[in-house]
Amino acid sequence: PRHFLVQMLRFFSLLACASALTLTAQRSVSTAAVRTSRAVTVRMDDIPMVKRDSGVVPTKRPPFACSFEIPKKGIAEYGMCNMNFKPLLTESELVMVTYTLPFGLSAEPKGRVVSVTKDGKGGEKVGDILRFTLQWQGGQPQPAMFDVSACMEKRLQNSFDQVVNALTSNDGTWADEIVLIFERPLEGANVQSFEGVVV
Repeated sequence: PRHFLVQMLRFFSLLACASALTLTAQRSVSTAAVRTSRAVTVRMDDIPMVKRDSGVVPTKRPPFACSFEIPKKGIAEYGMCNMNFKPLLTESELVMVTYTLPFGLSAEPKGRVVSVTKDGKGGEKVGDILRFTLQWQGGQPQPAMFDVSACMEKRLQNSFDQVVNALTSNDGTWADEIVLIFERPLEGANVQSFEGVVV
């Protein structure tokens, strides 16, 4: 009987060792699987962020500057307007046009700018870029210069509609004239950078 008990103890001891080896192997496989899973996980920080090239080369030119008396009607006076803004193009000149109301302007959106499509009596020419227009805000005698280029740069669905609203706010209620400021491309200007297709 004693010999039999010794044999049984040896058997259980071997069985326990085999179970331990099995468990150790399973744990090793599971650990390796977890490590492999973690290794292929991609974090947002690992993805290189690339800013889309707009194709526009920033100009290092000095800003445009101009001053004019804000149009009025009757005895109302609104003072002077002093403009100072950066050119869009590498080669261009500033053109300021004043029209007596009502007025006509032939222009249409081209990419990120509003471009003149027909020479006007005020002096604007085909290809001139409309930069600013006088605007009467909220139907009140509150004049401001509406930044056409900044509005179009947003590429909103109604960007051009906002430009039209600013232009048509000059209905003769608060002033007899409208002031328009254009940027005229000269030879070598990078116009194509701004007249691309809106996406």
